[in-house]
Amino acid sequence: MSMSKDQLEDVFCPTCGKDEERKLIFSRTDGISFYNCLKCNIEYASPRLKEKSLLDLYEGDGWRDKSYYENWTYENWKKEKGKDYYLVQENINLVKRFLKSGSSILDVGCDIGLTVKALEESGYYSEGVEVSTIGSKIAAEKTGIKVHNMKLEKYQPNIIFDGVFLLNVLEHLYDPIQLLKECGDNIKQGGYIFLHVPHHKGLGTQYKKYLHKKGIKHDYRHFGFPAHIYAFDKKSLTEMLDKAGFEAIHFESWSNILTRGKVNVFNYFLVQLIKKFSLSDYIVCVAKKI
Repeated sequence: MSMSKDQLEDVFCPTCGKDEERKLIFSRTDGISFYNCLKCNIEYASPRLKEKSLLDLYEGDGWRDKSYYENWTYENWKKEKGKDYYLVQENINLVKRFLKSGSSILDVGCDIGLTVKALEESGYYSEGVEVSTIGSKIAAEKTGIKVHNMKLEKYQPNIIFDGVFLLNVLEHLYDPIQLLKECGDNIKQGGYIFLHVPHHKGLGTQYKKYLHKKGIKHDYRHFGFPAHIYAFDKKSLTEMLDKAGFEAIHFESWSNILTRGKVNVFNYFLVQLIKKFSLSDYIVCVAKKI
């Protein structure tokens, strides 16, 4: 994606602000740099797309191959264990460890609603919020969930939820702390938020950093820039969540072996090791509203 100067703006750590020291990780030839905040340890891009341009990324035709969904059905996806099937199962398994059946869960940034539908089938009450018009249309018409095509700040539910999913969302946001506070407004006291974000201490990510520093790779975009503008670790997530009124209580990570349904007797212990010590390039966090 080409980015003009008028689409970009310089930014600082979203948690600690502009007065905190930062360390340069890598500078690209197009003027985009990536930094590490020396206080909270988040990694972020600067300059990066302004808010309107970020939102436009999710509305363009490049968001999804719409023709793929013309004959797509949720039942066939489930029967054939289609794309993200095993990832959705891990989402459900995670919820079951913290919330009993019958609890209510809001999925913020629900995409086409696969997790919302699976939650319903597991005995939970669930709704979705999705800013993408295309994603919301597929979620409503194909997956068959209750979805609201809007930003969370405009959502006015009839209930306060027991939990909120925020999966692969926080890394996209212009103001992540504000969104976390809005999530908190929709969660009961003592309820939970479930997050899944890029992990800059993942083994794969650290290897890619090494290749860039040695000049072997040059297009530094390994946590998904320009759509992804942050990468996290346990410390940065804990501090950001604390500012938004949450206490981080659990971390783990899921390897591609697990989320693609490739677990077997030979790799089982490796998968469990990656999960327990959060070694993959995405990290899962559960936090409690305090």
